[in-house]
Amino acid sequence: MRIHEPKAVNGLVERLAKATDPAKHLELFSSLCRLYFLEGEWKGDSWGTRPDTRGPYYQPETWSESSKIAVVLKDQLAKASPSEAPALIREMSRNRIQFNEALERLTGLVKENSALLPDLITQLAAVETLPADGISWLLTALRGDWPPATLSLAVATLAKTDSKEACLASIDALEKLATTKDAGNAADGAKTAFLTAPKLENHHALLEERAAAMNGPSARWADAGLLALAERKDGSPEAKSLSRKALESGWPDAKRCVQIMEAIRITGSHLFDDQVAAAMESSDAAVADAAKKTADSLKLEKKGEDKTPLVGSMTPEQAIEEVMKTKGSAELGAQMFTKQGCMACHAVHADEVQKGPYLGTIAQTYKRSDLAANILDPGKTIAQGFASEMITLHDGSAQMVFVTLESADLVKARNIAGQEFTWKTADIATRAKLPTSMMPPGLANNMTIRQFASLLDYLESLSKK
Repeated sequence: MRIHEPKAVNGLVERLAKATDPAKHLELFSSLCRLYFLEGEWKGDSWGTRPDTRGPYYQPETWSESSKIAVVLKDQLAKASPSEAPALIREMSRNRIQFNEALERLTGLVKENSALLPDLITQLAAVETLPADGISWLLTALRGDWPPATLSLAVATLAKTDSKEACLASIDALEKLATTKDAGNAADGAKTAFLTAPKLENHHALLEERAAAMNGPSARWADAGLLALAERKDGSPEAKSLSRKALESGWPDAKRCVQIMEAIRITGSHLFDDQVAAAMESSDAAVADAAKKTADSLKLEKKGEDKTPLVGSMTPEQAIEEVMKTKGSAELGAQMFTKQGCMACHAVHADEVQKGPYLGTIAQTYKRSDLAANILDPGKTIAQGFASEMITLHDGSAQMVFVTLESADLVKARNIAGQEFTWKTADIATRAKLPTSMMPPGLANNMTIRQFASLLDYLESLSKK
């Protein structure tokens, strides 16, 4: 039985108009929301992409009755009392229905009832373009006593903006989340969103200034931001270079050195492994203590223990043969995963923002030898959903990307620098699949065989968690 029929819509509209019981009214409103979209006809052109699993439909499309439903939903929202409207807006959001009227109504309600701010933050996180007062509301959330999930969502949304005020407020919020009991995934999600945001490079001068002030937690998080920028494989060369220079120039100062090592423990950065090892012998007790804590946190190995050759000094076949008989360490592998910048394109936990191929269960798909071969030659096997594409728009601009989300009227993609793009399908002139992977070859060349074996051990350990 099809429910997407004009008769079904008319029946719901009639019953909704007569409903007096609040619970029944909400059920009928929810049913109409569910009927606003229908499942689009799959034409096979999105087979190579990650499906949109937000629900309730993989490929939501409007149909003949959508405009009628929209009129009714907007009318019901306009007539709803301040106590009823939030529930209606949540139902619309749950069904991915975005109306300016809903956002405007909710904004007005928050002005009268601040307890609804988390609902507004959820709405703002879902829009493609923030309204004029969007940043102001997100900043209000960061400065208030709200649940970790709300703070995390606000940080992640502000990370997509160029606002300096937002950057500084996010730093303070990250410290608040880090010290909040049971913040867990919310704190990790906010940290990842902030440190990996492409827009972060626009704030490198601000981070340098805040870190140099050495005035508490915000300075420590500023150094964490500088570490993230200094380690990026792509992005602005200027931001990367100046961030690293700021860290290196600050290292000789004992107080700043301790602060940078605190930031290293936050980020898991291996950019200063040699300096951390040397600092353990410092005559300054605070520096030596911080270095020992940092070395323990990073599980640094003593120099001279690894005598195995570099992967780049061998043929791929020889490297695979050697790595198959070499004992590694998952802890060292986790270090290599960070040091090589793998997290820029890959997630290892299901609750992280998904980018390139998900590696949390990769060892269940590939045997160790195949996994090694695919790292050495990324083009050997391209995971379904991550084929490189050259997308050209009608305005003549073009990007080489892999598509991360696709619906009937929208395409989201990411390039090798981690930059995200959202295009309307109507704006795309051509799409061409490329035969090569966006992951460049040679990424393992500067690793020793033991380090490479350890990276494989780490990837295999993820599937056991």
